[in-house]
Amino acid sequence: MNKKEIKLLKIAYKKESDAKIRERILMNIYVMQGENMREIAERLNCTHPLVLFWKKRYKKEGLDGLRTRQKSGKPMLLSRRQESKIKEKISENNPINPWTTKRVCELIKKESGVKYSPRNVRRMLHKWRFALLVPRPTFWQRASGEEIRRFWKKNPMPQEKVFEPYSIL
Repeated sequence: MNKKEIKLLKIAYKKESDAKIRERILMNIYVMQGENMREIAERLNCTHPLVLFWKKRYKKEGLDGLRTRQKSGKPMLLSRRQESKIKEKISENNPINPWTTKRVCELIKKESGVKYSPRNVRRMLHKWRFALLVPRPTFWQRASGEEIRRFWKKNPMPQEKVFEPYSIL
């Protein structure tokens, strides 16, 4: 039974074009050959709980269990081509007019017709590994005494305005 199943998995491995599924099939072949989970994980450069997960799923559902399932959540509105085109434009360095979240929102709207909120654009930029040009300010209470004094020299406290009572005409 075990040799027959390994042979079937090897045939499925040769026919499969998706690299992720091939890796999952390979995990199960190694498991059936009696290799240690940690050794398999090390050989395939993944974690041993992942090997255990795909072993259990194969045992429960067979070859169909190794297929990638549709993910929950809202799908991306941009196609991969549009996404790469936008990434390419953003990565062009322009010191005179740097990319802001607002400008990226406008670019996406112009290129794809899809309107994203600034928060979503910041998430996408983070996912694409773009960083903020001007980092967020640090928490003011962490500032040294000298930094606080410099700040108040540059930004003096506004003086309170004294209001005269209204006069009756």
